[in-house]
Amino acid sequence: MNLILTDLRTGAGKSITASGAGAVKDSRGPAWEVGEVLQGRVMGQRGAGSFILELEGREILARSPFLLSQGEVVSLQVQERQGSRYVVKLLSRAGLTTNDIPGEILARLGLKDTPLHRSLVQKFITHRLPLQLELLGQAKQALALLGREDEEGMEVVLQALKLGVLPRADVLKLLQEFMLGETDPEQAGMTRLVRFIPFLADLIDGLAGERGEETGLLYQELKELVASLVLQPEAGGVKVAEQLRNLLSSQLPAREGVSPFRSLPLNGLIEKLDGLLQALKNGMRETGRGGENSSQLLDTGKGIARQLAGHLLFQGCGGDNEFQSHLYFTLPLVRNNEVTTWGQLLIKKNGGGNNHVDRHNFNMSILVNTENLGSVLLDISVWQREVRVRGRVEKEWVGRLINESWPALQGAFARLGYHLHGYKWQPGIVPRCLLPWEMASGETGSWIGFLDKRV
Repeated sequence: MNLILTDLRTGAGKSITASGAGAVKDSRGPAWEVGEVLQGRVMGQRGAGSFILELEGREILARSPFLLSQGEVVSLQVQERQGSRYVVKLLSRAGLTTNDIPGEILARLGLKDTPLHRSLVQKFITHRLPLQLELLGQAKQALALLGREDEEGMEVVLQALKLGVLPRADVLKLLQEFMLGETDPEQAGMTRLVRFIPFLADLIDGLAGERGEETGLLYQELKELVASLVLQPEAGGVKVAEQLRNLLSSQLPAREGVSPFRSLPLNGLIEKLDGLLQALKNGMRETGRGGENSSQLLDTGKGIARQLAGHLLFQGCGGDNEFQSHLYFTLPLVRNNEVTTWGQLLIKKNGGGNNHVDRHNFNMSILVNTENLGSVLLDISVWQREVRVRGRVEKEWVGRLINESWPALQGAFARLGYHLHGYKWQPGIVPRCLLPWEMASGETGSWIGFLDKRV
């Protein structure tokens, strides 16, 4: 299982001391190579899931799902480097093997060795959540509220724990609707909403008088707002850039954040959708119009609202959430009057609760589905104005075509003050979606890697 290491220094030659750890002997950063095996000792704990290790005379902060004890000796192998951070694999802990760990953890926590407890421990390790009795208890309580203990139920519950939301059935249901819906990109909440809006026109026309006028205005406001979000290539590059900014903003919580105490997390888009659906419901009740089809249409709209609200919950219930590591966006597109999910954007932070935007240092993955080139996945990393891009394409000629155009793109980046390195790509199966959980179908996790939320 992986741990994340960071050199504990606040400035050149300075160190942060904790739990008896000594000063850093070398002011320069470590230069460990991928594959290198390190021997270290646990010096103490610093917050939930964070420990101070001494490695080669340095104080190192380790983010670990394991319970590490002070004085314990660990062997680590470097797997990956991201700037000043290292991803390492825990090879051994005082003679324990990986297969021994779940049972050993349960014994330490005083929990019975049951299939459910073992599954939860393994999930906590996979999701890099601290293995604490209180959190495991919250997970079990949430599973009971959700009414399921299967793989999908556990994924929903662990996302709720990362978000720090209370184990409430209504909150869990919102997350579940979002997570299940997004497994099929064509059923993404934003894409469904764009397709859904035109079907409300007939209901609006059936309302007369003042109620009809008020509802019609609400409908027109929502229709115009949604039209400003969906990508329309024929509008030109400047307009598409504006649409993209609006689209990403519409998939984020309002400025005051998302409150888990509200019945429905809101932003401007969901408020307008919810208000229109309520106005239609009241209007049809007052006029006696409607029927089974109308009721089903309103139920579909409410389902979309819940899916969008679950998306807001997933994006984070507060700015300092150290466990929620992803931002996820879907990119609907209209072409020839047809709506499709053109792409997805995944931003994964590696700075804990750090949410600030730094245009010089960020990482993201973007998946696009094109008519002529097929699906293309780009993994983009920017560090100190050094830009590196890895790509995956379905056919080799697409990779060669992108390579041929790369020099022109490098020139454009240079004029902006960035150094764009050569394009590295490989042909193969491109995943259908970038969902950062195991319910997603297709190949995702190993390609995405550790990405930064600051974009």
